[in-house]
Amino acid sequence: MNLGEKEEQAISFIRKMYKEEPIFVAFSGGKDSVVLLDLIKRSGIPFKAVYSNTTIDPPGTLGFIRHNYTEVEIRQPKKSFYQLIVDKGLPTRVGRFCCEYLKEKDSIGQRVFEGTRANESHKRKLYTLEDCDTRPWMKGAKHIRPMVYWGDRDVWGYIEKYSLAYIKYYDPPYNFKRHGCVGCPLASTFQQIREFKYFPKYARAIINAIKKHIEEKPNNKLAKTMKDEYECFYWWISQLPLGTYIEMRDSSMFPIIDFKKEVERIIKPFSNEKDRNL
Repeated sequence: MNLGEKEEQAISFIRKMYKEEPIFVAFSGGKDSVVLLDLIKRSGIPFKAVYSNTTIDPPGTLGFIRHNYTEVEIRQPKKSFYQLIVDKGLPTRVGRFCCEYLKEKDSIGQRVFEGTRANESHKRKLYTLEDCDTRPWMKGAKHIRPMVYWGDRDVWGYIEKYSLAYIKYYDPPYNFKRHGCVGCPLASTFQQIREFKYFPKYARAIINAIKKHIEEKPNNKLAKTMKDEYECFYWWISQLPLGTYIEMRDSSMFPIIDFKKEVERIIKPFSNEKDRNL
């Protein structure tokens, strides 16, 4: 199926899924949501597009949306990502409370049109055109994915065909494959470090939030098991389960590490173009 046929199929599906109320469009500012929004506009049906500010998306995301996609409503959270760390600690692959609070709360009970695609990750290979969210607190929200079977080539072909504005981080020197929260624990450690090297202020803000969390909650597990905020950050980007990390750290084989020095090395900005392209 060529791109033109996929466009027609997606627009037809969007119209089919339209009921009486305006549809709810989850807009992230990434390439897929840019294409989704254009397909929905071309379908001619009423919609409400919403960007939920995670407070940790790459710099300039809000300005990009405000300048290029004025129809998108920007919603601010009651607490930032950093305030959530102070309250709850660090999110992990298996405990991503940040997604629930910063991204998904606006979708509760909604029929949500999303730009997610099956080829984006191993987990998303199971995605279909539509399914219901089974988590009780989502109150029967439905995920609707008109582009679920599109490939990267289709997305970029569409953007080029219709001259759509897209955020700069897909281009050199960044060459990001995805646009989303800086340092997301769903990404690899390699990707986390790469993003923090581009945006070290984000890493430092996370470290400061960890420090406050440890100070305010001295009986918390992190406060009891970690030397300081730098060790906590070091553990976090290792993506090891906390118990596994502690067991390794306390073994005789674990090297003696100056955690502050090591973290500063890790988040030190790239010094040349060759490093950026690794």
